[in-house]
Amino acid sequence: MDTRLLAFAAVSALLIVVPGPDMALVGRNALRGGWRSAWPTALGVAAGIAGWGLGSVLGVAALLAASAVAFTIVKLAGAAYLLYLGLHSLRAGLSRRDPGPQVPVGAPEARAGAAFRQGLLGNLLNPKAAVIFVTVIPQFIRPGDSPVRLLGMLLIFEIMLVAWLGLYGYLLGRAGQSRVGQRVRCTLQTVSGLVLVGFAARLATERS
Repeated sequence: MDTRLLAFAAVSALLIVVPGPDMALVGRNALRGGWRSAWPTALGVAAGIAGWGLGSVLGVAALLAASAVAFTIVKLAGAAYLLYLGLHSLRAGLSRRDPGPQVPVGAPEARAGAAFRQGLLGNLLNPKAAVIFVTVIPQFIRPGDSPVRLLGMLLIFEIMLVAWLGLYGYLLGRAGQSRVGQRVRCTLQTVSGLVLVGFAARLATERS
């Protein structure tokens, strides 16, 4: 059993469900146009992630070949970033912030083509998407790992991302004008924050 790959999948799942700009955009379009608008938004986000991921795969491979010390530095930076995400998620989840007014279903902005472009551009213009890849991927690879393995990790991330955003958009679209989505987001923020803090501590103290 590939424990590193399983650990990567677990951390990726937590990062994916932590609410952020991508989820906010999917939620917005789900409330405007239902699942038919949420789904293309999720695909647009995935397309943006693919661009960031392929770029980071090339950079990480070069880093591993060049310096073991640099690899360790990036690993520690990644653990620090996971800690930041966890604490931020905890604070936001416990604050129970109001998401603001909801928008009627069927607004023109929620058309499929526009939704895909919003998801793509929203992700590509968010530098945190790149930071996640260049800090998280090094936690679960070792010098000598093949590029095929790195691409496989990217594929795993993409599949989970589309599945989660699609499900989230579907449920929020069905919820319509209710406040179910807000309660779900707050719960996910709190639980994911606790787990991410634990992963950060483990990764920072783990020996290579």
